[in-house]
Amino acid sequence: MLEHRHTYQRPTIVVFLDIRAAFDSLDRTVLWDCLLKKGVPEKFINILKALYTNTSGRVRAYNHLSPLFYSSSGVRQGCPISPFPFNFAIDDILETALMDVSNGGVDLLPGERLLDLEYADDIIQAMQSALNQLAISVRRYGMCFAPSKCKVLPQDCQDSNPVLTLDGEQIEVVEKFVYLCSFIRAGDGMSDEVNSGIMKARAAYANLGHLWRLLDVRLAVKGRIYNASV
Repeated sequence: MLEHRHTYQRPTIVVFLDIRAAFDSLDRTVLWDCLLKKGVPEKFINILKALYTNTSGRVRAYNHLSPLFYSSSGVRQGCPISPFPFNFAIDDILETALMDVSNGGVDLLPGERLLDLEYADDIIQAMQSALNQLAISVRRYGMCFAPSKCKVLPQDCQDSNPVLTLDGEQIEVVEKFVYLCSFIRAGDGMSDEVNSGIMKARAAYANLGHLWRLLDVRLAVKGRIYNASV
């Protein structure tokens, strides 16, 4: 999408946001209300509530356990169910914060748009307004952003170093960003991603030198191990 917009020189600002200890700080009371509002059957919500009744934990340090403590916020890390209610909460946060930001947008499908503003003079102001609303919305769920981990990536903007703040802290402007092991660079297409893939493949091949010398391992097995290592 960035490459397509760069082709037509459309001003774009991408903000990568990080919520501090998101899974641990989610307010469960607000989460139950959110699930009910989103149409989740009450019997399923009650099952989730039962999973989080009297949740407790201990901290192990230097072979010693801390006293038992109870937790009233957050969803369980590693639980296969946790991402589903958490995603409902994130969806509600974005929906609540951005419902009043109606200017512009990138058309994905009829009636579906990504938030942006098409006019270069207003794009920074609109993004700052959206960030302010997001900061307010996320606090309703007991969470907050980690501004030091958030980044701004501008593309084809008149101001190449836009000043955007989150919770009073200025967000760092970057030329590229790594998201889920993928490189994102303004207007640079897939070159960084391709080069990164080549380097990872070379490193994996070199690290498996001992495997290539084994004569009793079939080539197909070697290939599967190599693919899993890249």
